[in-house]
Amino acid sequence: MLATLSLILGPVFPTVVMIHGAGGGGWEYQYWKPKFEQAGYRVEAPDLKPVKAGLAQTELRDYVAQTVRICGTRPVILVGASMGGVSVLSAASKVKVRAIVLVSSAVPAGVGVPGRMVKYPAVVKWSNGTYSETVASMPDTEEAIMRDAWPRWRDESGLVLGQIANGVAVARPRVPVLSVIPDADETVPAADQRKLAVWARADVRTWQGMSHIGPLFSRRKNAVADSIIAWLSVKGLESRRI
Repeated sequence: MLATLSLILGPVFPTVVMIHGAGGGGWEYQYWKPKFEQAGYRVEAPDLKPVKAGLAQTELRDYVAQTVRICGTRPVILVGASMGGVSVLSAASKVKVRAIVLVSSAVPAGVGVPGRMVKYPAVVKWSNGTYSETVASMPDTEEAIMRDAWPRWRDESGLVLGQIANGVAVARPRVPVLSVIPDADETVPAADQRKLAVWARADVRTWQGMSHIGPLFSRRKNAVADSIIAWLSVKGLESRRI
């Protein structure tokens, strides 16, 4: 039936669900979203929400459950940046995932990177930070983008960050995986991301001199998005005929 409709109406593109990193929101994908939509994809980039008891009581499994609900029963392509990388890897076995794209991804347990046994405060305060802190975190970004991002950062659950730092067990993906690795990543070392890529049997796109959030915000952000769209096309993931 889908193949017949595809012949009549053209390719039927799967939905791309983009999950953001710690302290951010769906707005992190504001520059990628139109690129994917122009390529024919429907894109959802939600804000992950704390539980009713507040950020201090929010666990990674709460974010994963939200991701699963957003995906529903439809085929999806999961994109996860930083914390969102572990979130989508955790959600992948619970949804109809067609492919996974890991962007500057945090690293789960079991990929050759030992847990760091890091302790965080109950709530990590990132909202209302100074502009200089935003500038320092976005070294390869234009000033207008830094000005836009500065007031948008939010506080984050220390419990979630601690769980990720100490190692979250996830199932090895059984679908195509692309790992987007900025080699100047100051948050998740590129060496750790490469170990994750080997474990996930991922294709790798390395971006020289790019910062942790550079794939989403740097002057080369559109080129990164284009490379992901091209990879999806090569993998035959532009249509539900798969």
